[in-house]
Amino acid sequence: MVIKNIILTLFIFFMPLCLFAQTAIFDEYEVKAGFLEKFTRFIDWPAEVKMEDVSKPFVITVMGENPFESVLEKMYSQVSIKGKKVEIQYISTVNEIDDCNILFIPKSEHYRINKILSYTKKKPILTITDYKRFAKNGVLITLFFENDHISFEINKKAVQDSGLYVSSLLLNLSKVVNTEEN
Repeated sequence: MVIKNIILTLFIFFMPLCLFAQTAIFDEYEVKAGFLEKFTRFIDWPAEVKMEDVSKPFVITVMGENPFESVLEKMYSQVSIKGKKVEIQYISTVNEIDDCNILFIPKSEHYRINKILSYTKKKPILTITDYKRFAKNGVLITLFFENDHISFEINKKAVQDSGLYVSSLLLNLSKVVNTEEN
């Protein structure tokens, strides 16, 4: 029964995105935007975040340059995450990071990644990037295309430091990386 539930969960998680990604015409950031919500199905935030309070929105924040263009607004205007309305924010400075649930960090932020991560470290913020080099810096999830397939890495130590709980199902599907010691 456990194996059946695992297979069903994986099917529900990946099938819609795999079908979408395999079509002849797709937008990389539409696929990545869809994964943001899919990841939240396998992540629990600590009690102090009050995720059960549906009067407050689930906040997705993009730091710096916006590679999604209008994709996030279109995708999440009618979709909820964790039973909450989704709010999309775009910020340009580290001190604007407060009050977000997901922080997407594009590769344009390479020059200040350490400053961003020192600000988010030990906070229940799911940091996600599409720049592979950021995984070892301490970004929680790195999402990227490799050999025409979407792949992702999880920095398990950074996840533990954040206070978030990532399901073993998601961990088993990812490549686990370690934070570089500076």
